[in-house]
Amino acid sequence: MEITLEKIELVKDRTGVTYAEAKEALEETDGSVVDAIIAIEETVNAGKKERGFGDKGQALFTSLKDLIKKGNVARIQVKREDDMILNVPLNAGILGICIAPLASIVAVVAAFGFKCKIEVIKTDGTIIDVSDTVSDTVSTAFEKGSDIAEKAKEKSAEFYEKGKAVSNEYTEKLKESEYYGKAKDAADDLKEKADDLMDKAKDAADDLKEKADDLKDKAKDAADDLMDKAKDKAEEAEEAAEEAVEEAEEAVEEVGEYVEEEVKDEE
Repeated sequence: MEITLEKIELVKDRTGVTYAEAKEALEETDGSVVDAIIAIEETVNAGKKERGFGDKGQALFTSLKDLIKKGNVARIQVKREDDMILNVPLNAGILGICIAPLASIVAVVAAFGFKCKIEVIKTDGTIIDVSDTVSDTVSTAFEKGSDIAEKAKEKSAEFYEKGKAVSNEYTEKLKESEYYGKAKDAADDLKEKADDLMDKAKDAADDLKEKADDLKDKAKDAADDLMDKAKDKAEEAEEAAEEAVEEAEEAVEEVGEYVEEEVKDEE
């Protein structure tokens, strides 16, 4: 028979399995929806396979299965706000294994967000409310996880303190060792030499600055001296030029007088 999406959804909604699991069951039963549902329920209830119910669904499934194995269970009821949703009778098989649609029950409860009242009715009329099993199981798992995390945190702190103590112990031993003393002395000696070199470098720099300032002063004095000498030479040259001009003027006057006298004699 043809395997359609409608058939897959029917099997999935009836049993609470995944699409892939529903399709696989239909393929194994030649497309028969009824045979696929029966095969899934028998497989799940026989404990051969755990379906993807999640933590809450698996806790409910395990609780119901354990109660059924103890015997004397007549039916399972699922209520929501006093409305009966499911009323599933249980029939015992030849080998004492109870074949019941537990997967369907879990799927229906899960569809309502596990906000249902789940009752197991025994053959003597006793009613066992397993509604709190889901939250109790999940809370227990959470508490165990928290407890493990807290213990891990304590262990981490303990290991840290032990590591710190061992580190401090080895540090103290290292300080007491001969090599530590030699290393410290060598380090102090190097520091002293480095400080000495730094002082010498500073003194040398100061000395060079002092010499540079002295050379600068000497250069300034030499420049001033040359300037004074140049000024003196200029003044001397100026005086010599003035004297030369005066002598030239006198020579001109003498030549003029001589010419005048010659002219008078010729007349």
